[in-house]
Amino acid sequence: MNRIILAYSHHNADLARHIDQQLSRIGIPFEHTSERLPGELASHIAGSGEPALILITDNFLKDRACMTGMLAAVQAIPQQQPLLFVVADGVNEQGQKVETHIDRMVNALQYMNFWQNAWLDISTQYQQAEGIEKQVFEAELDAVRTIANQVGDFISLVRERGYVTSEQLESDDYVIFFVRFGLSDWHGQYRRLVAQSVESQEIVEPPHLPEMPLASGLLAPEPLETPELTPVPEPVAEPEPTPIPEPEPLADFTEPNGQLTVEDTPVSDQAAEVEQAIRDAHFWLDKGYVDRGLELLQLAAEQYPDNERLAAENKAVRARFQATEQPMEEAPVDKHSEPATDNSNEAKSYDLMGDMAAGKGDYLFAKYCWDRVVELDQNFPGIYRKLGLMTSEHLQDYRETAVHYLNKALETNPLDAPVMLALAQHSLQNGDTAEAKTWYERATSVDETLRNADNDRQFLPIQQPEEVPISVQEPVQTPTITEVPAPQQPAEEKPVGPLVMITGATSGIGKATAELFARNGYRLIITGRRVERLIALKNSLESEFGSDVLLLPFDVRDAGAVEAALTSLPEAFQQIDILVNNAGLAKGFSPIHEGSLSHWDTMIDTNVKGLVYVSRIVAQGMVQRRSGHIINVGSIAGKEIYPNGNVYCASKAAVDALTRAMRYDLFTYNIRVSQVSPGHVEETEFAINRFDGDAERAKIYNDFQPLTARDVADAIYYMATRPAHVNIQDMYMFATQQASATAVNRSGRE
Repeated sequence: MNRIILAYSHHNADLARHIDQQLSRIGIPFEHTSERLPGELASHIAGSGEPALILITDNFLKDRACMTGMLAAVQAIPQQQPLLFVVADGVNEQGQKVETHIDRMVNALQYMNFWQNAWLDISTQYQQAEGIEKQVFEAELDAVRTIANQVGDFISLVRERGYVTSEQLESDDYVIFFVRFGLSDWHGQYRRLVAQSVESQEIVEPPHLPEMPLASGLLAPEPLETPELTPVPEPVAEPEPTPIPEPEPLADFTEPNGQLTVEDTPVSDQAAEVEQAIRDAHFWLDKGYVDRGLELLQLAAEQYPDNERLAAENKAVRARFQATEQPMEEAPVDKHSEPATDNSNEAKSYDLMGDMAAGKGDYLFAKYCWDRVVELDQNFPGIYRKLGLMTSEHLQDYRETAVHYLNKALETNPLDAPVMLALAQHSLQNGDTAEAKTWYERATSVDETLRNADNDRQFLPIQQPEEVPISVQEPVQTPTITEVPAPQQPAEEKPVGPLVMITGATSGIGKATAELFARNGYRLIITGRRVERLIALKNSLESEFGSDVLLLPFDVRDAGAVEAALTSLPEAFQQIDILVNNAGLAKGFSPIHEGSLSHWDTMIDTNVKGLVYVSRIVAQGMVQRRSGHIINVGSIAGKEIYPNGNVYCASKAAVDALTRAMRYDLFTYNIRVSQVSPGHVEETEFAINRFDGDAERAKIYNDFQPLTARDVADAIYYMATRPAHVNIQDMYMFATQQASATAVNRSGRE
């Protein structure tokens, strides 16, 4: 390590220089980077391979040059590479302080809103531009839209990786900095320097940054021979430097659910945040973004459940919109509200954005944009037709919604033949061949060009052949009707495979299980928090096995998100036959008196509460159908306690107990409940999560052959495919070289 990258928005150069001046006085070399061209800052951070200190400010989060590519750049930085995020106040154009807060998602929403508004502004200019200028604006639209989609994920990533405030960075003579960058031995020298500077009532610092990197890296402190230090004599009897404690602030800012509790916030701050949340919600409601406004109120209400003002406002607004199911424009008009033309312009902007997204194959985003158009202007020309035809063709998970759009389109134009043909297709998919024929006949009567041999075969019943008179000279043959092949059933009516839902499917055991069931013809619901991975897995399963896959991104720790996702499933995915509760993790490996509260909360919320939240809702449908199978992924840690396992072992013991308790509750409904309890398993993220991204500590499988994720998937598949009268209650499995939780033959891979 020859240098440390110091990255920031150019608006915050003064703060960067201050940090540099404080720390470079003992030879720590910083390389400043605040490139103003979009993407350069991210490329520098990702490509340098050096440790980095990134200043996260209001300016940084609103700076296109800083945010372009920044999410991918940080994701590409290995966990073992030192990285420190410092959240600090920004400055406005007048040089005044602008506070920066990302500790609550309600604060982070302002940056998501900022970039969405920026997109709307550019889209308005795009509509008015022509020629090359229009192409330039199109490129800007794509770039800003990407940032708008990623800024929330970036803030979440900063919170997950851990950050400190600028005040915490400077506290105790920058101890957090020295520990985070592996320079603990340097801290004693820095403290002595600070003490000497205070004693001499002057700050001793070099006039500029050191130009020469250390030849052997920052591995050990060199004798202090700089001119600034030699004139100051060392104290005769200096006490030993106080040992540097492992700093805890980094963990304190990574709450598992992304929110602080009500008790963490002073009452005065709560009141201010409540009022701000209400103002923000009405801002979006007034602009026609009903879902966003209601979501913001709900988020605030969940943070402050005891706030009467917020509860009353949330209830009143929801009652109004749920009763009318109309956008804000139909509510009484306030004289201070924006003119109607603003909604019209926004509708046009979203319509344009939907056109661009559909043209690039981003159909989900196109649907989102066109749905926003409907919220803003239900009479927008052709909008229901676009939604209906696009959803019918490209979004099979939204078939019922597509039918609604198509029927609305026919209200505007009852003679729209392509819309009627799409409705014929939906009727056929639902098994109503008579209705499919009716829609097809109506469509072809309007547009004869739609009638062809392929469509006739698809929508019209198979005709019996005409009877041919039998010649007197010919022998009597078997009646020709027996030679007519049986009518072919529509493809959609063929039996479909059982439906399996797998939580935590983005990696390890969950991913391997999804692949195994897909290979054997099962339909799948795959869930997880990392949407990009879910999309990649869905595409892989569909292309390789032709699977029918629904991705369902949510966090099992969020009871509201679980319920919202599982109670609004498309009709084809509502009857879950097999539930694999795989989502789980280990965090930390410390004795009970040194454990991290954040780690404990994360394990309990995921391993225990998440399993309960999902099982409760899925089991309701199984009980109604009197069939189903729930398979919980436990661990040997639930059966054998080992040193430093404490809370993780307790959480998996809870899974073991819950499995048995669920079996007692559900066996009278003919529902099977099973558990697989594996020992060490590689091809998972277990170790890297347990050791907070420390790749070296996570190398726990190098000297023996553990189980693989596929081995556990095989066990799960075996359980699920036994005859209906057989329930494998528990499968307790180890690798050959492991005899118990602590007995492992580490003599090498056999």
